[in-house]
Amino acid sequence: MPTRRAGFTLIELLVVIAIIAVLIALLVPAVQRVREAAARTQCQNNLKQLATGMHGYHDAHKKFPYSYYLNLTHVNGDWGWGTAILPHMEQGNMYNLLDPGDFKGDLPPVSALTQTTMSVFICPTDPTGPLNTKAKNYAKSNYPVSAQIVAPFNPALGADVVINFTHITDGSSNTFMFGERDMYKGVGAIWIGRLNGITDAMVYGRADLPLNTPFAGGADPNCTRHAWTSMHSPGGGNFAFCDASVRFIKESIESDVGYTNSCPGIVNTANFLYQNLYRRNDGNVLTDFP
Repeated sequence: MPTRRAGFTLIELLVVIAIIAVLIALLVPAVQRVREAAARTQCQNNLKQLATGMHGYHDAHKKFPYSYYLNLTHVNGDWGWGTAILPHMEQGNMYNLLDPGDFKGDLPPVSALTQTTMSVFICPTDPTGPLNTKAKNYAKSNYPVSAQIVAPFNPALGADVVINFTHITDGSSNTFMFGERDMYKGVGAIWIGRLNGITDAMVYGRADLPLNTPFAGGADPNCTRHAWTSMHSPGGGNFAFCDASVRFIKESIESDVGYTNSCPGIVNTANFLYQNLYRRNDGNVLTDFP
């Protein structure tokens, strides 16, 4: 009699396939959660380094850097805070290669140097590439500084606007210094400075509008481009505070949702927690963060 070879029946094979499918279905979300946890940690570390760099600059100059040195005659744009803090983040070589001098000159054009990816400025959850396609392909940043902490140097104003820790009367642990902005929901940012003909949102962020307000596109009459946005899950974003601490803020945080004067630069004075954390000197009492 011929010898019968042992093997799987069709039913047994289907059962094995079904078990494998179930295991994969259980494993994939777990892997995604681990990846997101790692990405969130890296993002928080980046923000911590940026805040520490700002502290280093403040220690050396007794003030925060300017958001940028405004000069509308520049062909490319104006040097900004991101370049100014490089020496205080162990990036002296990059600073020397850029050679900003007194910071009042024109930005260098797009080149391999100005397209250099600085990992400290990149959030790993942003699915877009290392260049900001909305900013002439200069190197991207995901961390615009708060417009309450920096101000532009504008010779036309006839006065030097200086912001330092003495102006943060609400407390450094209660005031945003940096927030996230991705290029999927938002317009991202760049680290080198301000570009002529491109929105100032590439330099700083504002919390006049709720966290994760998507960019409206077009003329954007309510300046949604200035909103902080993030791809982290669950919904929310990382923020560095002025004491250099970093916290994850849920998008469900109490916030004004109907503000319409963001574009004229009029700060939203509504008494909501998100807006209170943005303003450095409103004197409002804060509730617990969500």
